[in-house]
Amino acid sequence: MDAKEKNLFLKLCSFKTADYDDIAVLLQKAASPEVLGHLFFNRMQAVAYGTLERNGLLGKVNREFRNSLKGAYEQNVQKNDSFFKAVRYVSEILASQKGQYAMLKGAVLCKKYPKGYRTSNNIDLLVCPERVTQIGKALIKEGFRQGDIRNGTFIPASRKEIIESRMTRGETIPYIKEVNLPGMRYLEVDINFSLDYKNSTTDTLERMLSAREEADFDGFYGQTLCREDFFIHLCGHLYKEATTLPWVEMKRDMTLYKYCDIYLLLHQMTAEDIEKLFQRAFELDLTALCCFAILQTAGLFEKVNPIAVGKARECLTDRDNFLNTVISPKDGKVYQYTESNIADRFFARERLKLLEGV
Repeated sequence: MDAKEKNLFLKLCSFKTADYDDIAVLLQKAASPEVLGHLFFNRMQAVAYGTLERNGLLGKVNREFRNSLKGAYEQNVQKNDSFFKAVRYVSEILASQKGQYAMLKGAVLCKKYPKGYRTSNNIDLLVCPERVTQIGKALIKEGFRQGDIRNGTFIPASRKEIIESRMTRGETIPYIKEVNLPGMRYLEVDINFSLDYKNSTTDTLERMLSAREEADFDGFYGQTLCREDFFIHLCGHLYKEATTLPWVEMKRDMTLYKYCDIYLLLHQMTAEDIEKLFQRAFELDLTALCCFAILQTAGLFEKVNPIAVGKARECLTDRDNFLNTVISPKDGKVYQYTESNIADRFFARERLKLLEGV
């Protein structure tokens, strides 16, 4: 991709702050198959369609470019209708477990975006370790089984895989049920009981769950984390994937929709909200992870909340390499990126080649 194509891609994704004139000029020469492919690869195709539609620019792009985005947007709308039904269904299954879990990520975020902009492939639950078995039994009672979907077919997990996941990954093997809803053949529920890639201590997790609250999930109220903790958890999840070597190897470390979540939530925050956020992050000893997510997001999206960005830079003044470090969990090796510019790193075809051992 050339500079204009990269610029157009990022502007189409910056849907809260996109400028009509800038995009209109870029569309003339930069609306290429490469831009279209990047939008789909990063799950930003519906956001790009919405940006073009809201600015009256759909008629200025090639028909195949436009129709591909439109079809993806319409598919997202259908998929989300099914997803919201699934969220309600899981909430009903876990009615007897009220107060013992919080729904994370897509279950909450899909409603915060304009219709169809964001989808989710699963329902994530945050649970204290001692409640995992009970939550799992409630799902199994309703026909869920632990395993994976490969080539459209459910593959059950072995006893060994189930135990290893709980012991080493801080999450369970997914609970899956065939539901055959439009755009959603299988419903997947992931139970998380750790805040990183390790099966770590639970003090912070318990403090988050003790401050949980109810939110409108699409006409009904469900359990999630409080506003500050939800954002902090999202930052921690982004940090885990962006700085863990296996995710870099899978090329799933910087998928843009995860950064778009941070961009959207920051756009909705006032100066007072930012102050509360950093105070809570400090209490939980998770400030650095929030700063990482905020500053990386600011390197990819336009006009990210300047108060949050300034605060994040201030907090990381003495940690120059924090944004550039990657860890290999299996052997404890530490790597540094040779490319410190976040956007240039994002567009690199092989980010793995930008890593050097420390």
